[in-house]
Amino acid sequence: MLSDFIFSLNAVMPIFLIMLLGYAIRRAGLATASAAMQINTIVFRVVLPVKLFADVYATDFSQMLDFKFIAFTIGSVLIFAVICFTVAEKFIHDRKSKGAFIQGSFRGNYVILGVSLVPAILGYMPALAATGIIIVVPLFNILSVITLTVYGDLKLKAKNILVSIIQSIATNPLIIGLLSGVLISLIPVRIPQALDSSINMVGALATPLALIVLGANLSFSGIKERLSLSLTASALKLIAMPIIFLPLATWFGISFEGIVVLFVLYCAPTAIVSYVMAAAMGSDEQLTSNIILITTMISVLTYTAGVYFMRVMYVI
Repeated sequence: MLSDFIFSLNAVMPIFLIMLLGYAIRRAGLATASAAMQINTIVFRVVLPVKLFADVYATDFSQMLDFKFIAFTIGSVLIFAVICFTVAEKFIHDRKSKGAFIQGSFRGNYVILGVSLVPAILGYMPALAATGIIIVVPLFNILSVITLTVYGDLKLKAKNILVSIIQSIATNPLIIGLLSGVLISLIPVRIPQALDSSINMVGALATPLALIVLGANLSFSGIKERLSLSLTASALKLIAMPIIFLPLATWFGISFEGIVVLFVLYCAPTAIVSYVMAAAMGSDEQLTSNIILITTMISVLTYTAGVYFMRVMYVI
């Protein structure tokens, strides 16, 4: 059992040590907040899409079409969003806090941690990891726009909601990178060696650079505000979601690769983009910031415990 615990630490801790490096860089004054945001933009718009393109291009597309996994992933995220909505309606009175609470409880940073942690656990990047990104990126965008329209200050008409959702999906660099990889993989023409090497070199930057930027963007200012709501949302995100749906996924017959992908998805800390959307749509950005920070810190423990449990139960 000690070896299982060591395996868990070796899989999870490098991810968070690199994030800690990013936070230390920011605290040391080596990068300003604006510089961190600029690098984050490069990671989101260039480096990660190239990484996802390379991963999908090298994958047999047929392996991505696991319809059982797709249906379960969509269903579990939708059901959990409804659970979060119900909790917020019952216990939270402030409208803006409701929107921030709901989004912070269901929207995880799977894209960055998925490409980092899934291969660290399995030793390789399965096709279903890319399938998960294709599913959750548009799904999270749809649910967030709807949630923040209902509870934020910026009210969109039904037509504008639809347009906003379509635009957010169609222009998302991650979706573009993934679908481009799928398209190129289906064409019986190989990418030239020089270009392929360049793509792989850029893709190799994705994991460390994304984690450094993620750590650099963490802020402890205002952490005491709305602490009880922040902790409740964090418990829903990191504990309730995996406890509810991972046993169901096993019962549903999801493959062990799919279980690992779902574990990383369910236990992922709240995505930083949640703060951007909350601020832009008139929601409670301070509560959102607190949830991001707390889930990021606690996810070190929940990820380690989850990997250890899966090792003991012979899932991985």
